[in-house]
Amino acid sequence: MPSTDRTPAQSQLGAVTIQEGLDALRRAAAATGELLGSISESRADAPVPGLAWTVAETAAHLVALLRQSAAFASGARDGAAERAALPSSGGIGERMALGNARELDRLGERRIAVLRQLLESSVDEYATLIAGRRDGDPVETLFGPEDPGAMTAALVGEQLVHGFDLARAVGRRWRIDPDAARLTLNGLVPFLPFMVDAEAIRHVRARIEVRIVGAPRFTLVLDHGRAAVEPADGRCDCWIQAEPVPYLLTGYGRVNRWLPLLRRQIRAGGRRPWIAARLASYLTSV
Repeated sequence: MPSTDRTPAQSQLGAVTIQEGLDALRRAAAATGELLGSISESRADAPVPGLAWTVAETAAHLVALLRQSAAFASGARDGAAERAALPSSGGIGERMALGNARELDRLGERRIAVLRQLLESSVDEYATLIAGRRDGDPVETLFGPEDPGAMTAALVGEQLVHGFDLARAVGRRWRIDPDAARLTLNGLVPFLPFMVDAEAIRHVRARIEVRIVGAPRFTLVLDHGRAAVEPADGRCDCWIQAEPVPYLLTGYGRVNRWLPLLRRQIRAGGRRPWIAARLASYLTSV
């Protein structure tokens, strides 16, 4: 894992309030629920393109993740202890995949109609518990200590992206609200250094300024195995300017990264613009 050092200035990057996150989460989960309501039980075992899961397993993952997050928020489960019990080898992506598989095993339900109901109740449970955290302290999760607002924003991203997966699996339309995508990206900014592969950037030194249309804007600093995020100040080797929805889907590996470039939804520049093209190879998980 890369070494990171969150200074007070850095901790303000990606600031999302719990209420902002919960409002977006409820809207996104409602859209997912509506989509699930349009899917017949006969499609439960349909494969989801690009994933190892079926339609039912993808829906179950969304429920399981909300339940897990609620348990970590309440202290019913010790996220730090569970994180320590995961294998130390491999990247964070591999360890998170293992954690997701275990959560799916915990939740045996695979009926679409029931999962739709569980999704709604799980959002309510999570909202109650995370809103009740008045101390503002980070929540220990499998990923690490997470700010409650950022944690909620990440859950919004799960709804947006896996809703996209489900819709693609059954041939339905799926619209991602740009504001919801911005909120997700904003909340994920503090996590970005933990997604960087330290080995991949061992010989790399670069400042990459990311400019999401409508905000956020930040600089990812790579320095010979270390990674950090800083406020954007114009000092960069290259910059990436992107519309929020294409950047979200590209970051999660749901669309070919060249397509938004050809459509000029994502652009890059600066004195070392080729670094932008290499960014995906520096990340272990997105």
